[in-house]
Amino acid sequence: MRRLAQLLIVLFIALLVVPAFLPDNVEASVEKELKLPAGIIYEDFNNLYEFSKWEPWASADSAAIKEYFAPYKGKGAGYKWVSDNNEGIFTIVSNKKNELINYRLEGFGLGKNSEMTVAFTPVDSVTTQLSWHIESEDIGYFSRYFSYFTSENLKEKMDEGLNKLEVFLKSTTINQEQAKSLQPGMIVNEQFEGQKLICILNETSLDEDEIKTATEESLGLLYSYLTDFLKLEQNEIGNPVSYIDYVDIAVKQSKFYTGYPITESVKLGEGMELFSIPANNTLVCIHKGDYTTISQTIDKMKAYAQKNKLKTGMSYWEEYLNDPELVKNKEELLTKIYIPVKE
Repeated sequence: MRRLAQLLIVLFIALLVVPAFLPDNVEASVEKELKLPAGIIYEDFNNLYEFSKWEPWASADSAAIKEYFAPYKGKGAGYKWVSDNNEGIFTIVSNKKNELINYRLEGFGLGKNSEMTVAFTPVDSVTTQLSWHIESEDIGYFSRYFSYFTSENLKEKMDEGLNKLEVFLKSTTINQEQAKSLQPGMIVNEQFEGQKLICILNETSLDEDEIKTATEESLGLLYSYLTDFLKLEQNEIGNPVSYIDYVDIAVKQSKFYTGYPITESVKLGEGMELFSIPANNTLVCIHKGDYTTISQTIDKMKAYAQKNKLKTGMSYWEEYLNDPELVKNKEELLTKIYIPVKE
């Protein structure tokens, strides 16, 4: 009995002394190369509501209670989760768009001073090296046991998170902020938020010259009306859009609306009308090259849709991202193509 008591005393003393020899800090780093531009990946770390859908601590825990502190994204945004076994708070302290985000961490069984940094380094136009680092200091004396035995688990959690992020990015629909980072030739799903156009309805044959002439004349008339009559500044007018309502190969006819996006109702000139493109899940791709080769990109998008079992309609629209009068080489023309995806 005495021997057992002595052993318990030794164990108790060891429990008191051992933490003094354990580190009071923890560091964990992981990296992953993702086949997406930095701007698309960045938003899934910068927007904490999106981040909460895949982060490795609470995203898969249906019992976890989640809370967000406005704003959802950017500097000052916060996300808190509480589960049966743990809790954590992420707060964005600073960020540099598409390059770096710094967070303050609370909970996770870490120390009082805990930070998380995520860096986005472009490898090329469509590939990003993602570096994720967590560092914690001033870990409580007895909490060092937990930190020592779970430091490797922290790295495993981060690796798990990056794997979940990769799957999430492949299956989710990007938002319009992420779409700004889309590179020519990439085909992705984008949640289109809807748009109202001041436009002119054109009905032509399928002759390319006739379609081109009708488009140019409509845009020229509308632009003059918006700037000369309504006195809108150039920066108040969005990129021109052509909405192709239908193309009937049998009778060789096409019907399309050509115009400019507006945010408020305006007085309409002769032959003009307002046309709304509803919010929709869309398949998008930026076509780079002459307008006459756009059909090739549309064919690729439809093949992509078929491969991924997506149902698309006959209508689609094109947003002209640069001015053909200012682009000397037609191969540098950029046209964003939207094809609605049916539920």
